[in-house]
Amino acid sequence: MSEPYRRKEIIGDCTLYLGDCLSVMASLPDNSVELLWTDPPYGHSNHDGDFNARLNEHRGIESKPIANDSMDEMRTVVDAMLSDAVRLLNEDCCCCCCCCCGGGGPKPTFAWVANRMDSGGLQFFHSVIWDKLNPGLGWRYRRQHEMVMIAHRKGGTLRWQDDAKAVRNIYSQMPPRNRVHPNEKPLEMVGHFINLHSYPGDTVLDPFMGSGTTGLAAAQLGRKFIGIEIDETHFETALRRIREFSHGDFFASAQPAKPSQEALI
Repeated sequence: MSEPYRRKEIIGDCTLYLGDCLSVMASLPDNSVELLWTDPPYGHSNHDGDFNARLNEHRGIESKPIANDSMDEMRTVVDAMLSDAVRLLNEDCCCCCCCCCGGGGPKPTFAWVANRMDSGGLQFFHSVIWDKLNPGLGWRYRRQHEMVMIAHRKGGTLRWQDDAKAVRNIYSQMPPRNRVHPNEKPLEMVGHFINLHSYPGDTVLDPFMGSGTTGLAAAQLGRKFIGIEIDETHFETALRRIREFSHGDFFASAQPAKPSQEALI
């Protein structure tokens, strides 16, 4: 029987898979994950000859169509991913899923994601706004935010590290200036959510790992990490970044800021 992945790399407490997330997740044991944080395709065929692609060319970033990024493909793969996530997540857990178009076009993706995360064994908890501080692309209304939808297993509880702590539901930070992935999220922002919704030693899963930012934040905060990526180029980028971190020279070479003090409180 063949393995459900094309490649597997272990770096400390980080396990990286090159392959389809649905195949890899099916091979993982039940109740083995405390936090799922992911940034899946948005279903808008981004970077496929659009303005995003021209902007990436100006930035010197390779731009190519994103796998499973049509509306139908996105809904199919995200629906299946969330279905298996219910099996993998502990009863006391958190599921964080990024999405865009919070009230804007071309499609109300945020509404579909929120509804899906309130069904099929999940219970919707909250939406958090990522305020990017500067307006981006858009016709008439320029987009300045994305959203992070938050849920937990139905019948379980939302994993929260400090019951005495409450944070606002708007996180303000500009996107990374020097990106190694067209849709790279800020390391500090990912660390903020990991710190809120998990404990040191917990396992964090990212089924759409991209360039490995979730793995970096998890390793930095003392969590175990499982990352899955279907694109070999992005997989190699994630592998390199996490190896650099494990060797102690990541911050010297990439110079990202550490998670904010608010995230570490």
